[in-house]
Amino acid sequence: MISMRPRFQRLTFLCVVLLAFAGIISSEAPKAPFSLSIVPTNNAGEVGSITMAQSKAREFFVVLTSVSKDPQPVWEFWNSWGYQNLSFELTTENGRKFMVSKRQQEFTVNFPSTFLIQPEEHQVYAIRLDKEWETRPALPKADEMLITLKAIYEISPTPEAPQYKVWTGRVESRTYKFMLRQW
Repeated sequence: MISMRPRFQRLTFLCVVLLAFAGIISSEAPKAPFSLSIVPTNNAGEVGSITMAQSKAREFFVVLTSVSKDPQPVWEFWNSWGYQNLSFELTTENGRKFMVSKRQQEFTVNFPSTFLIQPEEHQVYAIRLDKEWETRPALPKADEMLITLKAIYEISPTPEAPQYKVWTGRVESRTYKFMLRQW
């Protein structure tokens, strides 16, 4: 009796190779439906300026832009699904990296809700790096320091994401130079 197993394995391998060449199977992750940018509200010469302060931190903006041809729902910032989706990677002149994110909090009223970003439209986040934000590890105190800053928008998979058609993944802005002022 002749075994069909080796022939079947070769045929399966050949199908996988052909599908990969045809682009049906791809090792690349699908392109994110968003782009991300940081917009300072003031300049300090050639670089933007941002502040970190317990209170009265100056506002700057992060703009999430839909680059998709379809409307894109995103978690609203006020609920636990969207509260920590936006963070920052801060790098000092000596190359030390710090993560800046919203502090953990308890939600007394909490349910998933979304905001729909139409194609080529934006969701604008007004950011004040105040006591509601934390830096890990702790950032050394200095009146001013030159930094680079990158915004990160990351949505982790949750049971609710497919139900609300919320994309999951990570998008990073380009790196921006800023003068960081700490009060």
